Amino acid sequence: MRSYAILSLLLACACSSLSSEEAAELAGYQRRAAIYFDGGRYDQSLTQIERGLEIAPDDYKLNAMKGGILLLRSGDAFGTDHRQLDAATELLQRMYDERSLSRHEPYLLLNYGRALQKQGLRRLGEAIRLDGQAARAVAEQDPQGMREQATAQRAESERRLQQADTLLAELVERGELLRLAHNHRLQIALQRGDDAAFVAEAKAFQEQMQKAQVQVRKEIERTNNADYEADQLELLRMLRGEELGVRQLVAEHHYARKQFDLALAQLDRILEIDPRRTIDYYNRGRVLLEVGRAEEAKADLRRLLADPTVPSTGEKAAFALKAIER
Repeated sequence: MRSYAILSLLLACACSSLSSEEAAELAGYQRRAAIYFDGGRYDQSLTQIERGLEIAPDDYKLNAMKGGILLLRSGDAFGTDHRQLDAATELLQRMYDERSLSRHEPYLLLNYGRALQKQGLRRLGEAIRLDGQAARAVAEQDPQGMREQATAQRAESERRLQQADTLLAELVERGELLRLAHNHRLQIALQRGDDAAFVAEAKAFQEQMQKAQVQVRKEIERTNNADYEADQLELLRMLRGEELGVRQLVAEHHYARKQFDLALAQLDRILEIDPRRTIDYYNRGRVLLEVGRAEEAKADLRRLLADPTVPSTGEKAAFALKAIER
């Protein structure tokens, strides 16, 4: 998100009734808020946003940026404190309702889509909780009522996830923020159980990720500015982390469906990018066992056991020891 925020949030005055002095002041708050946001300094960004909103309370750019910060600071979707998530969703929805879909800026569509996705996961978590509660309940506690509530929460989860996907699909249609849009669309497809969409979105994401990394490497080779080079190296590190997260999701997806060759290809690439990921030696070891490559599997599982941070009495260590002793 940081890579496009400063480009998207520059110098626009939303209210024609402002005096020239107020318009200039508002533009300054927008500019500084975007710079702070782009640098991850969200407290300073919020300060500039709030001052700008004193001049123009309905300013699209400042409100959209504020919604994005609230979303970034919101708790886990499966947690219990959803106040910032609700505030972010309400604010982003208000901005969204002001314009038609085609007239929205890409950062608004992305942030509102992400907020709806998180709200969908929240409802899904509530449905799972209610199902578990119903399974443990006695007749006097109305387990049927709990199951009906769970069904309603699942329906609401599906509605929110579908809304989120529609917003992200608009970004794909426009050709904007493609890497991020495909990343969230593949997550939504996985959450909705749409295998075909998940595979297609994962492929599209990897294509965009490759382009992004190639571009960053070119910038690193081109520049003679040490600070800019450091920024690009940090961006490359962030991109690699994002790629690893998606590849792990894809590997788990294929493993669960016994598509072991496809899972293995993802795990090979993960460990090529970062050989220190002990958990993925365990994951690859399991896949290698499934395809009959026992000695290679044992080598990977020994790497797991050699990691002092892995609990020696844990489930993974027990699996590895048993496999090695065969």
